[in-house]
Amino acid sequence: MATYKGIQGYTVQKLSEDPTAAEAVGQLWYNSSSGAFKVGTEGTGAWASGTAMNTKHNATGGAGTTTAALQAGGYGPPPGQTLNSETWDGSTWTETNNMIGLRGSMGMTGTTTAAITAGGNTTGGSYVSLSETWDGTSWSEGNNLLTARRTNMCVVGTTTAAITFSGWNGSNLDLNEEYNGTCWSEENDLNTARRVPGSAGNSTAALCIGGYTTGVVSQVESWNGTSWTETSTDINVAKMGVNGKGTQTATMIAGGETTTQVAQTELFDGSTWTEVADMAVVAYSVGASGGTNSGMLACGGSEGPPQAPTDLVEEWNDPVYTIKTVTVS
Repeated sequence: MATYKGIQGYTVQKLSEDPTAAEAVGQLWYNSSSGAFKVGTEGTGAWASGTAMNTKHNATGGAGTTTAALQAGGYGPPPGQTLNSETWDGSTWTETNNMIGLRGSMGMTGTTTAAITAGGNTTGGSYVSLSETWDGTSWSEGNNLLTARRTNMCVVGTTTAAITFSGWNGSNLDLNEEYNGTCWSEENDLNTARRVPGSAGNSTAALCIGGYTTGVVSQVESWNGTSWTETSTDINVAKMGVNGKGTQTATMIAGGETTTQVAQTELFDGSTWTEVADMAVVAYSVGASGGTNSGMLACGGSEGPPQAPTDLVEEWNDPVYTIKTVTVS
């Protein structure tokens, strides 16, 4: 009679307790306490519809996590930009004190109690260098960027240690500036000037993802706290205006635009980009909140045609890990 060892070339582990569901994915073992064979399986991550915001936003700034998020600024319904600021507590969006400077297409990072936003453009398309910080209650004006810019230039990090990179001020920018909690200073530039990329990470370990040069690109650059390096792991689909959140080794991007708006989602594990389930709604310049590739809120954005701001929210749910008992029928 054939044995499992004879067929597979190895024996089945005998354990008195099951491992965690996440650790058990792809493993088969015998639980001696229950007298049953067990196997670990991984489900598929998916987007789910969330609670709509109070105000429609496009090109808004986003910070926080999936249960404690902040969305502010951007473009509202005509005639233009909005100062509106909202927080999310996991169940409800609440209007908070407005931003000081009316603008859209800025960068933002941080939490619901300590966030920073910088750059952007005012009505008429003027580029701004304005920087503001959020303390959980109100916005305060800080020291300006060295170079005014817009078009969703990226900001990653915290209110005491952040960097901002890329953007547009009449031409694509490779500029990189660092914030120390008080002032912005010039740092080593990106290798490729671009606008509207996605971003992830912090002030010492960041990613610049895709964007637009003379066309949409799939290039990814990595920041180590000193310099930028072109990686060998481009995203699967060249695009700009993506939502990016997470760390340098656990990143998620969603939405954006190729020649048309897309709903594609990709996850990065530090070595490989993998396409996963699409968003339900095709949107561009969506505000994003979330700390890793296991959870993200996609908030608002431009839904088109006719490219109208939206208040829609989608939430990414991490794959479900399950331990199943093996039965014979």
